[in-house]
Amino acid sequence: MVLAALLNVSASVMNGGSGSGSVDFFHGLQVAIMMTLMLNLTQFTWWTCKRVRVGTCLRVHQPTLIVFVSAILVNIQPMWILVIGSWKLCCGKCEDLMKTPHCTSTGFTYPPWPGSPKDPRECPAPGGNVFWDHTYCAGGKLPIFPTVPSGWAVQIVCTWGGYALMFVGVLQATQLHRKLARKWRTIRRAQAP
Repeated sequence: MVLAALLNVSASVMNGGSGSGSVDFFHGLQVAIMMTLMLNLTQFTWWTCKRVRVGTCLRVHQPTLIVFVSAILVNIQPMWILVIGSWKLCCGKCEDLMKTPHCTSTGFTYPPWPGSPKDPRECPAPGGNVFWDHTYCAGGKLPIFPTVPSGWAVQIVCTWGGYALMFVGVLQATQLHRKLARKWRTIRRAQAP
């Protein structure tokens, strides 16, 4: 997971800038790595729960369901960024992307398709996308963190919430919290006079 996050940072600082093939490649690679890791963790949790836990299906696989939901949540932001980058869905000002001040009725456009560089793709004001405002669309700024409230909501609820659920699910599956508590009590008893 750390590797996937580092690849996202590498994609942001590549020489080609936003919208270049190398950035798109790294966004795709990050999604592939994150999905692989999170779904492998879900499989690990499933097999661990099947081997160790007893009871009803829900009782046995509750940690698996929690980790599966976390896998979906953690992958929402990278997948969304991949879609935005692949289809060039950052709505910027006409003068920034088309070099003409009024290329559309709203004054905002998505970047033109490579096959038709003079044809604007109208989009609504105030521009930007779910993560960044319109000032990030021309590729001059490096979008490391979201700059609009919806982007922060996705980051906090989906990404951070997903990691919190992952932590809870893995703890439940492995019973690590009980093992640590048992070990702590053993150590404390051994130290008692």
